[in-house]
Order: sequence, then structure tokens, then C-alpha cells
Amino acid sequence: MKFLSSFLLLTLIFSLPTIAQQPNILLYIVDDVGVDPIPNYAAGSQKAHMPTLEALMDSGLTLDNAWSSPLCSPSRANILTGKYGFRTNVLSPTTFSQLDTAETTLHTYLDQVSNGMYSSSLIGKWHLSGQMNPDKNYPAKCGIPHYAGNLGGAVQDFWDWDLAVNGTVTPEVSYLTSTYTDLAINWINQQNQPWFCWLAHNSPHEPLHVPPAHMHAQGNLPADQDSIDANPFPYFQAMLESTDYELGRLLDSLPQAVRDNTVVIFIGDNGTPRNVLQRPYAGKQSKSSLYQGGIHVPMVIAGPGITRQGEREDALINFTDLFTTIVELAGYPLREYHDSKSFWPLLTQAGPSIRKCAYTEKITDNNSVAGWTTRDETYKLIRFSDGVDEFYDLIADPYEKNNLLSGTLTPQEQMAFDNLVICNPQDATSIDDLQAETSLFHLYPNPTRSALFISLSTRAPQPFQIITLTGKTVMKGQLAFGENRVAIEHLPNGIYAVQLGTEVKRFVVND
Repeated sequence: MKFLSSFLLLTLIFSLPTIAQQPNILLYIVDDVGVDPIPNYAAGSQKAHMPTLEALMDSGLTLDNAWSSPLCSPSRANILTGKYGFRTNVLSPTTFSQLDTAETTLHTYLDQVSNGMYSSSLIGKWHLSGQMNPDKNYPAKCGIPHYAGNLGGAVQDFWDWDLAVNGTVTPEVSYLTSTYTDLAINWINQQNQPWFCWLAHNSPHEPLHVPPAHMHAQGNLPADQDSIDANPFPYFQAMLESTDYELGRLLDSLPQAVRDNTVVIFIGDNGTPRNVLQRPYAGKQSKSSLYQGGIHVPMVIAGPGITRQGEREDALINFTDLFTTIVELAGYPLREYHDSKSFWPLLTQAGPSIRKCAYTEKITDNNSVAGWTTRDETYKLIRFSDGVDEFYDLIADPYEKNNLLSGTLTPQEQMAFDNLVICNPQDATSIDDLQAETSLFHLYPNPTRSALFISLSTRAPQPFQIITLTGKTVMKGQLAFGENRVAIEHLPNGIYAVQLGTEVKRFVVND
């Protein structure tokens, strides 16, 4: 039995990411796009012409239940920090939109865990400096080693805007969407090691306009503002199609060996705006709302290591989960970090959802009501700050037409409602509540050097051990309920695992 236990333990350890050749990673963000205009998603009847994205869908994995924030700045902070907005105080695109420089961003983490092996950049829309921040080099203060793009949230003119490159701002009169792509191509071409490029377009965010004709399939649209105001939808589609064109141009620019070793992650940053939102969503269910039309966004991943080609996955995904997943795609173990849970295992094999609940929140903005929402595989609870609750069966009612609280809940529905209340991390009253997803313990920071903090979710003390990848025990101890500090400064640099019962989690010791 001792041999069997060791074998099972080593199997668990080595089932975590091991990548022979570390891939390049391109995170490609389009602005103000829910699932309704995206090909191969059920919502919406008029789909944009997006052959590049459809090719990625054919060669990779489409995520059907990805949740963003209802607004752009919080969504970006979710990814950059692996934290929910209420922890970073990035909760809106206006008053609460400044990312604290004390946060460890994804770029910084990737640089640290890889010992500088990965180059990283952020190209395009930033929108995390807050209002009236005079610091033109603020992305660098937040750990972004190379930034080039528009520091604000929106531009007034896609042909007349301010370009910031590592703290230097100059007027730019080229077409914004194409220039962002050029900046990304130029930076990628300068790299001689694995790279992570975050490319965030402003398009199809307003102001709506007619992109260059070769970049879309909407025909000869009149360019005057009256025509745009009278029928904004084809302009929105044309701008969305231009991002697909630019994605294709970027990928075509890569040498074949580089392209073959590049993972592409395509996402929208929040739902579709009200003036171009498609039925069966109602107008109030658009961007800035906690309804599906405001937070259910497209996510597609393709490239080396993603063996589920042409498949779909309905596991619950939070935007925070991109932090750990990107780190693991790069080849470094990080199953959990703050509010981020890696869905790396789902890229190769269908399995149980990585999280029991998805979560997002918003503050009052754009004359809409603040609140938070959680969902499980079937049900969704929205709790508004004015005291109103709404509760939906997303399987039977995916467009939230029938609030179950307008009638009497069945016992099954009542149990689901109660569980979703507990799943809200803001209202959690104990660590037991926070661990609604059944994990016995969480550990952080990862990587670490002098100390490892292990948070135990059960009130009964638990023995633990730290082992090497060969199964050798190097430490033993006892954990108490809550946070435990474990001194590990004597351990040499390397990869270790904490074993608590049958649960095993890896961590990195690194100077």
C-alpha cells in the first residue's frame, strides 16, 4: 500500500503542466463584444464575418461559459491581477479605474517565475491609470515592461489619437486598429526568446465609423454621422470584422515556426453595448449590466498544447482564471492564485469544472444599479444593491426572461439559491465560506522564497508534508484553521509539492 500511495502521489504531481518547448502566448482582446455577434455562439442571429476566429475555433477550444466584468477596466484588472474587483478597487471605467502599483501583475509574475525567460508586452488599450493621472509611464509602474498604445479608455477619432510608448506620448494620425497591430508585429519581431503579448484593441468600441474597406465585409457604408446614428449595427459589425482581419494579418506575419509555437487566446472584454445588442437579449441586459448580455463573452484558445481541436467546453470560467492559465500555458505550475483558478487541464481533456461558482460585480455606473452575481452550472443569482434579488435557470432560460423568485421555489431551486449566496466572496463570513469549492487548502505566494502561507479551510487541525518531485519528504508539520506561515528559506530553489491527505499542490521556490 505504501508503494501504491507513492505512485498515486507522483502521478498527481506529474499530471501538472510539462511543456517541452515553451510557447509564445498572444492574448487578443476586442472591446465591447459579447457572444451575440460572434460566429458559432447561440445568441444573436446576425454574425460578423470572422474567418480568422472561425479557423481558431476549428483548431482549438471554444469556451461557452466565460464571464467578464460588465465594464472594461475591471475586466482588464481581473486578468492582470487574478483578483476580483472588490479586492483591487478597480470597479468602474471612471472613478474606480486606477490599478494600484503594489499589485503583482501577470507580466511581473511571469517574469519572476521564468527568471526572465519570457519577454512580455501590453499593446493597445490600457485604461487602468485612473482619472486625471499625469503619469504617462504608469503601465511600467504596474509592472508592464513594454507598453505601446492608448493610455485612456476610448479615443474620439480612430485616425487622430495620442500614442504612448513607454512614457513618451506623441500625436498619431494613422488608423488606430492597424497601428496597434503594427506595434505588436514590430515588438514580436524583436524577440529572441518566448514571449507573451497582450494586444487589446479599442475596436469595436465607439466612436462607430467605417474602417478601411479591405478590413470588413459590410459593403459600401455611408460615413456620415446621421447614417451611423440611424443604423449603428453594420458599423459595429464592420469594426468587429476589422479586428478579425488584423488578427489574421498578425498571424500571417509570423514565421511558420513561430506561428506553430504560438498560443492564441481571443476574448471580448465585456458585453455588447445596448444600441447594437441583438435579441433575444433585452436592452437592459447589455454592457454594464449583470445580465448575461453584459458579462457572457467569447473566449477561444488554440495553439500548441491545446489538443481539443474543434471542441467546446461549458465549464465555468472567470476572467480572473486567465492569470493562472496563462502562467501554466507558459509551463509553470500555478493551479490557484488569489481568485484565479487555472483551466489549463481542460485544454487537453474534458473534465469537471474548475470552479463551483462564477462571480462578478459592479458599482453604480451609467445609470444602472450596482450589485453582484454568481452562478453554478445551472442557476444564476443577481443581488442588486437596492435589495432586489433575481434568480434564473440558465439551462431552461438562458436569456433571463423568467425570474424564479416571482413564484415559489422548488426544494432543488431553494438549495441552489442558498448555495449561490454562499458563493459570493464579498459576503463570506469565514474561511469555510470562502472555500465553497471544497479544496482543503490554498497556498501563496507562488513562487516564493522565504515563507509559504497555507490557508486551511477545515476547522480540524491537519498534518501536512512538503515533498520533492521524486517523492522525498523534506518537511512535516501541523496546520491550524486559517492562515499558517511555513518557513521554507532553507529549501533549495526548485519545485515542491504540499500534500494534505490526498490533495496535492505544487509550488516553486525561487530567488
